[in-house]
Amino acid sequence: MTRTFNYCPSCGSRGIVFDRIKEFTCADCEFTYFQNVATAAGTILECGGKIVLIKRKQEPGKGLLDLPGGFLDPQETAEEAAKREIREEVKIDVDTLQYLGSYPNTYVFKGVGYHSCDLLFYSRIDAFPTEFDKTEVAELVLMDPEEIQDDEVAFESIKMGLRLFRSLRAC
Repeated sequence: MTRTFNYCPSCGSRGIVFDRIKEFTCADCEFTYFQNVATAAGTILECGGKIVLIKRKQEPGKGLLDLPGGFLDPQETAEEAAKREIREEVKIDVDTLQYLGSYPNTYVFKGVGYHSCDLLFYSRIDAFPTEFDKTEVAELVLMDPEEIQDDEVAFESIKMGLRLFRSLRAC
């Protein structure tokens, strides 16, 4: 994780010390801030034996493949977030989600590293989406899961989730 603060958010002192894991403590006022893990949800959408992927339009990972997904909002369940992100990014609604697993990730945005726990889900859809959020998504791609190469995928957590999905399909 990168250093998030140069000054104490409580007293403004430069005496803030980072433990290199998640804790910032002020040597002057003893204020402690914990940079806890953020939670994100993504979904493997299967359509006719292939997977719907988005090509990211924004950093981090601009131009690389990703699953529809994003960070949870306050007071939102992972399932609610996954469904919301699908609706926002690929303009479809899904009713049923199956939990696949969770993976750690580091999301670096504007120089700040956010550790996250990415929860991955699965849902089968009947038709390839024809609309998408053009501010976040450059393109929708339909791929055979066996043909997706790790170097095409934006995040380690998604790479691990796709490996799990392929192994479950092989059973």
